[in-house]
Amino acid sequence: MNRLHPLGGFLWAAVAVALTAALYAGYRSTPDVTWFALREIRVEGNDRTPAAEVVRAAGLAAGTPLFSVDVGTVRRSVERLPWVRRARVVRTLPSTVTVAVDEWVPVALVRLDRLYYLTGEGHVVRAPLDQGLDFPVVTGPTRAQLAAGPWREALLGALDLLGRRGMDVSELHVDPDTGLTVYTPDNGGTGIRLGFEGFEEKLARLDRLRRHLDRRGRAAYAVNLDYADKIVARLVPVPVEERKR
Repeated sequence: MNRLHPLGGFLWAAVAVALTAALYAGYRSTPDVTWFALREIRVEGNDRTPAAEVVRAAGLAAGTPLFSVDVGTVRRSVERLPWVRRARVVRTLPSTVTVAVDEWVPVALVRLDRLYYLTGEGHVVRAPLDQGLDFPVVTGPTRAQLAAGPWREALLGALDLLGRRGMDVSELHVDPDTGLTVYTPDNGGTGIRLGFEGFEEKLARLDRLRRHLDRRGRAAYAVNLDYADKIVARLVPVPVEERKR
């Protein structure tokens, strides 16, 4: 098997670098050359942001000399778009610029001055609600509290846990005194107080309570799990006709 000698590999790399430098120097000395004019703009990774919007934010136009494209400026401009978390800009000879974006993923809605999308990292996405409304709604916090409130990590941890459990949640309310209360749509709306910590263990207790009530043919419309040694639950009243049976 023929193998490239290490020195040969180094020489090839040196030649490639020198050729690139020569081409760039040639371009700089003859700015009217159009060999490397921008002809194609590729956008990748955009599920929520239209490609045309990315191109518009990038400020790129066909015919622009490729080496004059400031990839840092383009990246920063694209990252100002509401859904774009990070962007990467690559120039490819002879005539292509690729803009690859990493977008935010919403896990909830949050009510501030109006409804916004909220990500699992606590980022508020200031975009139109065109991604739908089928998310739990976080209520209670102000914008400042959401950015640096003492219970911020508790809120994000609860959203993550509830999402992983596939729990059907309509609202997650934050109160500075009582902590987090989850509202589910079952039984006409059930409120479940979780407090600020120990969510895994508390939800496991909730599962046990529901299994117990199911065996009795009962259901709760309010549950307080924010105790170390007990559960306080308010049960849905039994209809009169069922009590007479």
